[in-house]
Amino acid sequence: MRILDTTSRLRLANLLYATDLSSTAERALPYAMGIARRYGAMLFAAHVIQPELLPLMPPAAWATMAEQEREYRERAQQVLERQLAGVSHELIFRAGEVWPVVSEIIAEKQIDLLILSTHGRKGLQKAILGSAAEEIFRNSPCPVLTVGPDVSPRTARHVGLTRILYATDFSPESLAGAPYAISLAREHRSNLILFHCIEDGAEVSAMLQTLQELIPFGADLRSEPICVAERGSHGEKVLEVAEGHGADMLVLGVPSTKARLAQKSHRSALYRIVTQATCPVLTVRG
Repeated sequence: MRILDTTSRLRLANLLYATDLSSTAERALPYAMGIARRYGAMLFAAHVIQPELLPLMPPAAWATMAEQEREYRERAQQVLERQLAGVSHELIFRAGEVWPVVSEIIAEKQIDLLILSTHGRKGLQKAILGSAAEEIFRNSPCPVLTVGPDVSPRTARHVGLTRILYATDFSPESLAGAPYAISLAREHRSNLILFHCIEDGAEVSAMLQTLQELIPFGADLRSEPICVAERGSHGEKVLEVAEGHGADMLVLGVPSTKARLAQKSHRSALYRIVTQATCPVLTVRG
């Protein structure tokens, strides 16, 4: 079994909260602020001003529409400033296409964690993050914390991590999430739940033993991790176990951006988890 580095404290110095200024995006704000407070991090709140849709409107309405948009963004900036009071922060409003601008900010500000909300529209067994969120999620080189529509609303002062669930298939990509899950559990004195979904003929007892071996000696956790191995469909089982154990965060290791989440079945299961989980989902690129 691969030896995992879990001895050092998780470094979260620069956080990026991506927002389209909607009520959907605002669901992720308490988590961004809670993590910023916990780690003494700098929180960047970014909004991308996309190309104007004025050509779709009658020319006579262009000036009025442009002025309304400008006033709306100014009000939104004022609201964000009030909401972010108490944490070190910087507002970034830039014009352009969403992913190129977000990518630029990630590199420029040396972002350690990206935080955003997702849509969870369902239809014909298809999970959709929302076009902008999906583009960011698929391309981000840094870990991403997504807050879906089924996550209970929280306030910035009441974001706790009592139970953290880490799901793995033991692939190199999935193991990338283990150090984050263990470090977060140690930092927050959380109960850690390790889960493996058995989709082949492996024995449950063998998988439970493999899960136990993920935790190195001296991990300094609050309690012995709970190990769970069950048969079934990966996406369905991860959601079921997370809800059944009342997880406050779900941690997953996922393929790197170079892999582009190539396997359709893997991408579908991942998107289902991210959009339908009842807790925030932290994805770490392997």
